Amino acid sequence: MAIKYQLICDEEHKFEGWFPSIKEFERQQNSNLLLCPICDSHRVTRDIMAPNVVKPRTDVGPTTHMSSTEDWNDEHIVMGSKARLLLKQLEAHVKKNFEDVGDKFADEARKADRGERNEDFYGNASDRELKDLIDEGIDIFAVPKILDN
Repeated sequence: MAIKYQLICDEEHKFEGWFPSIKEFERQQNSNLLLCPICDSHRVTRDIMAPNVVKPRTDVGPTTHMSSTEDWNDEHIVMGSKARLLLKQLEAHVKKNFEDVGDKFADEARKADRGERNEDFYGNASDRELKDLIDEGIDIFAVPKILDN
């Protein structure tokens, strides 16, 4: 499980970041690994956040919604069914167009980070391997598996 933090740079640009723990956020902050996507500043801190409160919908389907919209101010909001469709399309695109490297994902990610191969691949990695990749500053993204309900 990851923690989402609202971040702010010294130029007051606000953005979000996902971290496996507060310790990992602090480690990256102390190592100057955080970077504002707007101005490239390394002086990034956590901003004040309102907690997300998730409540299951009782009217249609398994979608959830927040009872407070305060954290959505800077988000691109779409209907839940469209979001599911887009995520399914992303998953299908990756499976169709990217190479499945299986359990060798961490090794291939390091090669791609060094410029020794393209980034068009996907695979599996252990929790330890994922933590090591994050510690090494390698940018990774977990494409969510969207189940048909």
